[in-house]
Amino acid sequence: MVKLDATHAATPRLLRVKRKRPVHRSMASLPLLLGRVFTGVLLALAFMGLLAWLRPWVADAWMAQFQWWMSALDIPMTAVQTGAATPMWLLPVPAFELPVTDIHPLTPWMHGLVAVAVWWASAWLPDAAKPGGYLLRFAVVLHACAIAYFLLWPASFPHSLYDHTVGGFRQFWVLMLLTPWLHLLIYYLLPFVWWCRMGLTTITLIYLGLLTPLLFAAHAALIHLLGLIVMPLLALLGGLMVAIIGIVALYGWGMSWPTVVAEEA
Repeated sequence: MVKLDATHAATPRLLRVKRKRPVHRSMASLPLLLGRVFTGVLLALAFMGLLAWLRPWVADAWMAQFQWWMSALDIPMTAVQTGAATPMWLLPVPAFELPVTDIHPLTPWMHGLVAVAVWWASAWLPDAAKPGGYLLRFAVVLHACAIAYFLLWPASFPHSLYDHTVGGFRQFWVLMLLTPWLHLLIYYLLPFVWWCRMGLTTITLIYLGLLTPLLFAAHAALIHLLGLIVMPLLALLGGLMVAIIGIVALYGWGMSWPTVVAEEA
């Protein structure tokens, strides 16, 4: 019979030992509680119903604020109420007319010189500002496409300032309708107290409601002064992108709020 020494005899026992390794919180599983799902869906439906009820007042408030800015900036504006019925996901925004500065034949070349200067200047930014430099160069690429379009087909641009502004109002309104459902997926199912869930969505909707008329008043002023050539850049980087950055920032703040200690039923 072959005798095993103490080292060999202890080996099987060591192999049977299960070590408990710490799991990072990003890899830990969260139990999906039906009560939390049910209350989250009810809360999202309540916010959506409230927005549907407030829709006419939101449209009137946005247009009143937009008109105030146009008057303060001395930009003539003629509003015409169409009276057409709109579905719930669209705002009953009245039609209006805003003048736009005609694009001079040399305007695209001037914009091209500015774009080249911004591209060159972004290379001189310090290392800490490199992410901002990449964003500037991305904006230059987008604006370069608009410059090329207005150099080749200056009279065939299909969008107007009215389309841009009203389309932006309606995009932001749809984003407000989707915000409670977005929070349902990424926030309501987490163990936060009820007032945190209501508070985060309420603050986010107020942020979007205040941002929309101010943002598109700035768009209208820039397009009125610089022409339609800046509309693509404003639409791609100065519209929903600004709103989403704010939503993510508010969500990060909400994740630091108190949670429920005891598990819910």
